[in-house]
Amino acid sequence: MPYWFYRLLPAPVKRLQSMSKRQRWHEIRSSLWVVPALYIALAALLAGISYWVEFGLKPGWQLLSAFTTEYQLTETMYSTMLSGILTLNAFTFNSMLMVLTNVSNQFTPRVMLNFISNRKTQHAIGIFNICFFYLLIVFFFLDGSMSQYTVFPIAAVLMTGFSVLNFVLFINHAVKWMQAPSIVNDMKQQSQKRILHTLHEDLESHRAEHPERITHPNHSPLDHEHARTIASEMTGYVQIIDFGQLIEQAKQDGVVVQLRANVGDFVLPGFVLLDYWKLADEGSTVVNERKYRELLFMGDRKTEVQDLGYGVRKLKDIAIKALANDEPGTFEDSLHQMVDLLRSIADVTSFTSYLTDEEGTLRIIMKEEAFEDYLYAAFGHISVYVKKDPVLTNELLKALVLLSGALPEREKGACWHFGKVVAQSFADTFAHATEQLEFYTSLETLSVEARDPDTFHRLIEEFIRNGLLEPKYGRSE
Repeated sequence: MPYWFYRLLPAPVKRLQSMSKRQRWHEIRSSLWVVPALYIALAALLAGISYWVEFGLKPGWQLLSAFTTEYQLTETMYSTMLSGILTLNAFTFNSMLMVLTNVSNQFTPRVMLNFISNRKTQHAIGIFNICFFYLLIVFFFLDGSMSQYTVFPIAAVLMTGFSVLNFVLFINHAVKWMQAPSIVNDMKQQSQKRILHTLHEDLESHRAEHPERITHPNHSPLDHEHARTIASEMTGYVQIIDFGQLIEQAKQDGVVVQLRANVGDFVLPGFVLLDYWKLADEGSTVVNERKYRELLFMGDRKTEVQDLGYGVRKLKDIAIKALANDEPGTFEDSLHQMVDLLRSIADVTSFTSYLTDEEGTLRIIMKEEAFEDYLYAAFGHISVYVKKDPVLTNELLKALVLLSGALPEREKGACWHFGKVVAQSFADTFAHATEQLEFYTSLETLSVEARDPDTFHRLIEEFIRNGLLEPKYGRSE
């Protein structure tokens, strides 16, 4: 696409253009209007087929004679069914919006976005549309000069029945989805599909398998004294980075780019987005910095298309709201889904931050992202809320144990380190022996996973001296 033409595109189109095919598909698929629009197009097609059969073939089958109606009755049927379906749709969506508003206040406002992007929700709305628009289009096809109709009455009855059945199924789906376990599980699944699968697959072919062997033009050192910077010209969040185009542009200009901003970062005008080095006598002699700036798409809010931490923050918000509403069951469900999402994030953060072109030449250096950062983002705020509740503290430690058992060896130490922080910040006492045992067992398991028994025993002795644990948990036992 020519650069001058790209600059003329509206911002939403540029945003879609900056995505990979998989990301673009997920983004379009999650929009509320796409699937209903396809159903409306299908309604027009079915209406056209019905018109051709009714007026072209003029069916007068003896078998369907019981369904043949006169023009006046057919018109009355269609006008009545149209108003009925429209009323049913309005009642359904008005009720659902009221319920969603209450649910968003109880959990998080992002619940509404997840609900409307759910596949079953979109298909249900699409079915409402196909029934209504089919009846609406066919209503204008009715011709008073034709005395009897066969296909149109049958189709009207079927569409109305289909709409009523869809209403029942939609209510059943909404009731099941709005239960806390379904909400947190749906949020986790959408985050995994949008972030982990697309981002991992898009960058996998450009990852440097052996960072120590990568080459760059002229093999010159990448020191910051010789780096040139590209700063932001606007305020906003970094929503999308077009890595594919960025690599291609860097290859054309013969440069190596080092990103100074991550997806999800809030930047101000003058904030340095990236550094670049002109290290070879290849490519164009003049680097158009605006092209690089426009490959980092800015917006007024965070999105989860490429932001790994966005899904974690959504689940964390629900967990904190559950603590505020005294709902330990919802809190536990949120912890379990966060653990699963963090396990998937660990697979992505374990890769090298160096991206190469198809020839293996270094082109992009991304900001280092450690798994510990996402672990803290998920549980750091929660640990403050649970430090005076022994039951919830144990739930958090058990979640860390569950996560540690599923992580690769190199990440187990992060869970053990955070488990120590949670245990040392506990500011209450255990009322029951069972709570002490769970506390001790969780810490012991984390230390075993991290292969650090000495630190564990020192920590337990400290808790015994402070009166948090009974002496029987000491090393001598």
